[in-house]
Amino acid sequence: MPEQSNNNDYEARMTFTEHLAELRIRIIRAGIAAIVGMFAAYALGAYLEDALMWPIIGFMVEEEQPAGQGEQPPPSASEDGEGTPAPEESATAPSGQPATPRVRQQWTNILAPVLLRLKVAAYAGLLLASPYIIYQLCAFIFPGLKPNEKRAVRILLMGGSVLAIVGVCIAYFGILPVVIPYLLTTFISPEIELNLRRDETIPIIVKLLTGFAIAFQFPMVVLVLVYMDLLSPATLKKYRKIALVVLAVAAAVLTPPDVFSMMVMLVPLLILYEASILLSYLVVRSKKKRAERGEA
Repeated sequence: MPEQSNNNDYEARMTFTEHLAELRIRIIRAGIAAIVGMFAAYALGAYLEDALMWPIIGFMVEEEQPAGQGEQPPPSASEDGEGTPAPEESATAPSGQPATPRVRQQWTNILAPVLLRLKVAAYAGLLLASPYIIYQLCAFIFPGLKPNEKRAVRILLMGGSVLAIVGVCIAYFGILPVVIPYLLTTFISPEIELNLRRDETIPIIVKLLTGFAIAFQFPMVVLVLVYMDLLSPATLKKYRKIALVVLAVAAAVLTPPDVFSMMVMLVPLLILYEASILLSYLVVRSKKKRAERGEA
């Protein structure tokens, strides 16, 4: 008996060792994918930086280019010798919109461009390699999961990825192009020249996009809580009014003090909350069906 027990312990140790070896291989593969993605992102760093700056610089240059170039000839004097200056025209844009201040980009020091390029390459490289990294993680974990657990993980991964993309797109194409011009035309005089530090502005934009990607994971968090019987659809419906007030306050705090900017953020959050209620009903119904069939 002691000898048989030793053999069982040896086999268990071998199995654990094999798992560690597989985990090491998965980590190495994921690391190589991340490094390759970082090199690819570094090669495209200039395009990525310009894309990240587009909601601020690109939009404002389009508004300010005619007035900021300073290459138009001065107004010519009339034939009777009287000049026709029009200083008031600089206060408004050619399209009739309020003029934005002239915007210039600058660096804080000589190493700032290199450090920024490395940061952008690191973030973008991990993002590019994330599908393969997630695949390696799932390949290691899935063999130990039950069929219903595998299905739940797949739903969470797919739903979380889609919601993250939606959140980033709303922030990039909806929030920033609306909020930035409002800030420029409301709080900064057109006569003032705005100098943006590129190595400080891009990290702020990245953090904002990341924040929206994380905030849009709210339905997935609700689904997990409902799946674990820590939350119910009835509770979500009961506290809907309180949730609406909280979301409205959050939207008002996180956006400039105007109704339009507030609604741009509030409407997606309200849609996500209602979607969470509907999805929670589906989760509860699915659990009941599995319980009737005697599944775990």
